[in-house]
Amino acid sequence: MKFLSPLLFLALCCCKPLASVQKENQTTLRFVVESELGTAAIIEKNKSQAFALAYRDQNRETKYIVVRLSDLNVILKETITGSVRWSGEMQLKESLIPGMVRRDPKPDDNIRLIDLNNYIIHKK
Repeated sequence: MKFLSPLLFLALCCCKPLASVQKENQTTLRFVVESELGTAAIIEKNKSQAFALAYRDQNRETKYIVVRLSDLNVILKETITGSVRWSGEMQLKESLIPGMVRRDPKPDDNIRLIDLNNYIIHKK
């Protein structure tokens, strides 16, 4: 029992509360986004909190990044003429504004789906 008391004391003193760790990660995410896109960027996380989409619209152009939240790495960085939004839990949808109008346009000609499952880090 004497051995467990110092370990318990050490664990309680050294561990940060979960709320402060989450706030620290949020601050770091905001710093990453602001350094890439500026202060006017909008951040949207997916439901599983695995990725964050940050974007900034200017005129018809959208600059965006996707940040993997487990290690705060920027996995995608794009500038498009159009918009980008979440299209599911692990999928983004780019809606592009065409530069030239085609003769027989299809609705899917100006849409690009991006699967984020390829960017997940699997723990061993």
